[in-house]
Amino acid sequence: MHPSELAEILADLAPAEREAIFTALDEEVAAETLEEVEPKLQKALLEGMDEERIAGIVEEMDPGAAADLLSELSDEQSEAILEEMEPEERHEVEELLEFHEDSAAGRMTTEYVALPATATVDQVLNALHDFEGDIETITDIYLLDEEERITGLVPLVRILLAKPGMPLSGLPQGHLVTSSVDANGRKVAELFDKYNLRSLPVVDREGRLVGVVHAEQVIALLRANR
Repeated sequence: MHPSELAEILADLAPAEREAIFTALDEEVAAETLEEVEPKLQKALLEGMDEERIAGIVEEMDPGAAADLLSELSDEQSEAILEEMEPEERHEVEELLEFHEDSAAGRMTTEYVALPATATVDQVLNALHDFEGDIETITDIYLLDEEERITGLVPLVRILLAKPGMPLSGLPQGHLVTSSVDANGRKVAELFDKYNLRSLPVVDREGRLVGVVHAEQVIALLRANR
């Protein structure tokens, strides 16, 4: 069952039935489902769970979605959950918690694939193999210079059609559009609409890549502001 369908079912159940089903889910499915429900229901689903169990679920969530969830909880509960998380996942989420929810940085994920422009196609395939995030969200590979500034992007389909030893800099590149970390949600939505984007890299003041906003985050933003 798709997580969005499971989320709809949970929303229609009585609290006791909802709790019985949600607690029976494994952490990965619970995380995917939690990303699909409204903040009020998220908090209801987590009620009664201990921080260790919640931390296990939050670690499986997209870092941006995890940060949004924790921002809806009390500071005390949020801190307790973060304490139970693995250091790497905790650090990613803590960084995102510093940004305003309606900014590009507040909507971005830190799970993306970026390589030096000198990298080759076979290195991309290795990076995709080692990628621990949601592989289905990867539509472009971002190219970085030595200072980690974004210099271009190559659509994934171009890489799949290229020879293994081909350098990424020699492949046809997509149109590069970026957003600043403090761009508001409306500006982000306008960029997606204007350039028909599937994803939008977010850069800091020095042009360094810090995250990516995917179309699904923009859709969620528009739904929330209806």
